[in-house]
Amino acid sequence: MKKIDWRTVFSPVNLKFAGIVCAIFVVFLLMLDNLIMPLLTRHWQSISVPEVTNLSWNAAEKILQDAGLQAIKAAEKYDPHLPPGFVLFQNPEAGSPVKKGRRIYLTVGKGERIFEMPRFVGMSLRDAQFILNDYSLQLGKLEYETDDYWPDGVISHQSIAAGREISAGQVINLTISLGSAPTIFIVPRLVGRSLDDAVIEIKKAGLVLGQISYQTTEKLVPETVIGQSPHEGLEVAEGDSVRLIVCQLPKSEAQGVREEW
Repeated sequence: MKKIDWRTVFSPVNLKFAGIVCAIFVVFLLMLDNLIMPLLTRHWQSISVPEVTNLSWNAAEKILQDAGLQAIKAAEKYDPHLPPGFVLFQNPEAGSPVKKGRRIYLTVGKGERIFEMPRFVGMSLRDAQFILNDYSLQLGKLEYETDDYWPDGVISHQSIAAGREISAGQVINLTISLGSAPTIFIVPRLVGRSLDDAVIEIKKAGLVLGQISYQTTEKLVPETVIGQSPHEGLEVAEGDSVRLIVCQLPKSEAQGVREEW
């Protein structure tokens, strides 16, 4: 076996040659990364995506076509702030670098959502609240009245008639039936009820809410009835008033006596 002469291998001439080869290889890699690959991948055609939101579909499509891009209607969405047919969102976003011919996906507005007012009369308040949420409607004022047709707890009237065209966010007032008007007027038991429930029971009994006195306590939930006059079970005349004592937390701004109806 022939012995390797390492002095020849690492001679200045050979080292110089190896250095030249390495330099050429490095230059080749730099050219490949900065010149050849961009040409092969068409980076030289990279353009910035124009802004087309808040424009009509026709205007947005023309701007993208002039830039060498393709407009694609990706979705439609209700939006009360722009007329129907205007662009709400774009993907990629404006300013993104893309190649020519790239598809730009646009979400186009359908305008304000218009629909027919649902019929709430005849259903419970709980069921009506589910529908209100589904239609993005707002519950306004609640009133309670006796009604000889609709049973207790059922909606007897709505402020906007069913079938009328409305938009999301509309406020609707509802009237809840208290059932038929009583013929004998008996003071109901109100102690232990919330103030709101007590007011309903007083109306249901054919009576009127009188003076409300507040008493400070930490033992009960605020706005709980702790006293009433006349007392429960007493037969009175139609329209007589019922006075209440209601609890409140210490140092509440509601201290004192107020008149309610």
